[in-house]
Amino acid sequence: MRKIIVSLIVCGVIAGLVGCVSGPPAYDSMPEDLGVVAPVVMFGEPAEGTHDSATYQFGPPKPISVNSKGDILVGSETFDLSAFTSEGEFISLIGSRGQGRGQWMYPKGIDVDKDDNIYVSDNALFKVLIFDANYNLVDEFGTQGEGPGEFEDIGDIAVDDAGSIYVSDDGRGIHVFDPDYNYVKTIMDKNETEENGYIVVNSKLNKLYVSEDGLGEVDVYDTETGSYLYSFGGLGPGPDKLAEDVEGLAVGAWDLVFVVDEGRVAIKIFQEDGTFVTQFGKAGIYEGEMASSEGIAYDAKNKRIVLADEKNNRIQSFALKDLGF
Repeated sequence: MRKIIVSLIVCGVIAGLVGCVSGPPAYDSMPEDLGVVAPVVMFGEPAEGTHDSATYQFGPPKPISVNSKGDILVGSETFDLSAFTSEGEFISLIGSRGQGRGQWMYPKGIDVDKDDNIYVSDNALFKVLIFDANYNLVDEFGTQGEGPGEFEDIGDIAVDDAGSIYVSDDGRGIHVFDPDYNYVKTIMDKNETEENGYIVVNSKLNKLYVSEDGLGEVDVYDTETGSYLYSFGGLGPGPDKLAEDVEGLAVGAWDLVFVVDEGRVAIKIFQEDGTFVTQFGKAGIYEGEMASSEGIAYDAKNKRIVLADEKNNRIQSFALKDLGF
């Protein structure tokens, strides 16, 4: 078993660059690139055989979420849906692998609502599973098909503070359901691409952020009307641009948007309107380095960014204060 808890970096290390402040700094004074930032927590290692959450023998983690207690919820096609504390201690499996009621085969998205209920979209079984805060099955819904609210290629999932459920369906847009799982509408992809992948909701601002694989951009929609608002990122060489594959989105403190730029192996940080702030990370296997990450979440309790470091088969958590916030 390998489980590493990394010590916190002293705030003064960053202070020389951007200052140590309780609130957000003046964004225009932040460095363009923070480079490698040491995680405060890191756990997991490649499984020698099959995945085993309890012994930290990990398959590649992908979708990830964090509840109000800071517990980390993570899974994938080869990573059993599991819960860990914010410090990396294994808590429990969530449900079980299989094709029956309450079971999952390929968790593609995970999110939690304001009551810590857990929502899991399953790409293999074309359904959404709902578990309560104690990991008990509440319900499930969904079916394969081409009709309204049916799924062809189910992807990521998000839940807003009103209980509305947003489910990405590649090539068809984002299906929206009410808290009783009734289909409401589909927010169409303005680019009509086949990979409108990762999504995240900012309930306070009524904004839905949608990553566009292949285009390297993030599109923003009004959650109430479904109307397209604006985009940011896009292909190009600048720090505010993204490579083709955008593999994760999270909304954090001060409405900041954290974007996994897989092609450039970096986490890029934007203001809610798409203005670039800074970035961190580089390719590698050492602490703070990353390899093809495919999931990111914000831990509001501990003020951390939690990353599913896919090809390093581990989870890393970064403190906002160590990023200069």
